[in-house]
Amino acid sequence: MFFMSFLATAGKKHCQSYRNKLDNIQAQQRQASSHKRSISLSNKEAKARDKWWRCETGKLKPKSKKKKQKKAKSKPSSKKNNISPLAVTKKKVKSTKSLIPFASSSPVVVRSRYQGEKLQAWLLFYQPEKVCSRPKSTQQFAACVEDKRRQQIEFEKSY
Repeated sequence: MFFMSFLATAGKKHCQSYRNKLDNIQAQQRQASSHKRSISLSNKEAKARDKWWRCETGKLKPKSKKKKQKKAKSKPSSKKNNISPLAVTKKKVKSTKSLIPFASSSPVVVRSRYQGEKLQAWLLFYQPEKVCSRPKSTQQFAACVEDKRRQQIEFEKSY
């Protein structure tokens, strides 16, 4: 019994480096990153998880010590593989279910805050800034929303 428990813990020690690598990649995934970087990390995580699991289940061949050889400098190839990362992920992901855009079958109704004459008066009253037509940042967007709210309060008082 003691011998069996020793083998189980020894196996886990042997695979600890693979687990640490997997944990490190998962920590990097939790950080903000670009789409391209997140795809790269996802691929790395899948490989690291597979390697760690094969080690845990005893299906991984032990590491063989190889002598490092100096790489000869090769000429850069003129033909590069220009496959987008998005195309690679589309191949890997196979959806068995069809996507349902809305969970309910009831119609979506969008109503304006004002109706009829009050809406016409509001459209004449409200003067958005030029920046608000296409805000470039979240800060600009927030400033535009606040400006619209301020103008609505003034409109309510005067109407």
